[in-house]
Amino acid sequence: MVKVLANAPQRWSEIYCLSRRPPPDYFFEGLGEGASRVHHVEADFLGDPEQLAETMKAKIKKVDHVFFFSYTQPQQKGGVLGMWSDADALAKVNSDLISNFVGGLKIANLTPKRFLLQTGAKHYGFHIGPATCPSFESDSRITLENNFYYPQEDILAKYCAENGLGWNVVRPSYIIGAVRDNLLNHMTGFAVYASVQAHLKRPLAFPGDYLAWDREMCQSTAIMNAYLEEWAVLTPEAENEAFNAQDGLPFTWGRFWPYLASWYGIPWTPPENDPDKYRSNTSRSKETPRGYGPQGVTRSTFSLTEWMEDPEVQNAWNELKTKHGLQIDPIKDRVQILGVTDSAVISGWPLSLSMRKARKMGFHGNVDSYEAAFQCLKSMADLKVSAPLAVDTYSDDLK
Repeated sequence: MVKVLANAPQRWSEIYCLSRRPPPDYFFEGLGEGASRVHHVEADFLGDPEQLAETMKAKIKKVDHVFFFSYTQPQQKGGVLGMWSDADALAKVNSDLISNFVGGLKIANLTPKRFLLQTGAKHYGFHIGPATCPSFESDSRITLENNFYYPQEDILAKYCAENGLGWNVVRPSYIIGAVRDNLLNHMTGFAVYASVQAHLKRPLAFPGDYLAWDREMCQSTAIMNAYLEEWAVLTPEAENEAFNAQDGLPFTWGRFWPYLASWYGIPWTPPENDPDKYRSNTSRSKETPRGYGPQGVTRSTFSLTEWMEDPEVQNAWNELKTKHGLQIDPIKDRVQILGVTDSAVISGWPLSLSMRKARKMGFHGNVDSYEAAFQCLKSMADLKVSAPLAVDTYSDDLK
């Protein structure tokens, strides 16, 4: 988001980034000349609203637009179906984040014209079980369990109504983006897995079944999301509207897997044919998010979280870490890093977000998710998240 804003000085004269920790050096290096207009403000959204207000008043004199991405992940089970298992804890802490922030805005007497909140596809219940595909922004809320996106939306709508400003909500799928410090990034798990398999000279085995291999699993490239979000807050007709955000072109793991293997210079294997080699997990709610049909079932021969428990894999990672100066620890943090990748790649039902609403209102951007994934993984190697790729440039030719 900051990259998009920093690249448009004619629209965004000053950009304030609020977070608990200062951004890493590489963040500013990637902004070019726009870095001079980006200012970090150290602020804890889990802190007292009055303290937040004092912090903002000391640094910020005016606010025109707010882009809210703040998120905290309490400890979860991890694995194929457990990444968002403690729904009540997620709802409590993430409601506090936005509630404290808007409270600070009010106390500081800083009123924007538009406030955008980024949530995600969990709005439609894909993390619980099979949801209606493709999902429309007008679909009813899923009340099978607590969902932190709903109180966040309600807090935002109430704040905007009481203070006379407009809102937007944007709902991406799994996000393709290169960062070092965000462990909840499915691309990080792919980078770790492929790097180690290449180091061990092993093929890239697929952990799920053919249903997971073939099903639609739309991706949401971070830079495309940001362009849509900028468009949304600057479009008068888009005020007080929610929008899905996905790359706009079909995507399956079956198409992605040969690309991923080729980028790391190793062979790949498809799902197992033998049904006896699979174990099954059933979605935790007997009722599906779409309101009918059987529970969701995931079938896998292994998970990446389990794969990282192998001493040979751990030794290989430590060798790569020493050789390339890698900055993450997927051994200690395997539940977070590899659990989110498991949830993406093994899931037994499709994830499809309709873009018809944004298209009808005038946003027509799209991106090749496969090429975006390549650029992301290449950037992750530059950020010392994983080992370098075996190729320097993207190509559609896999021969």
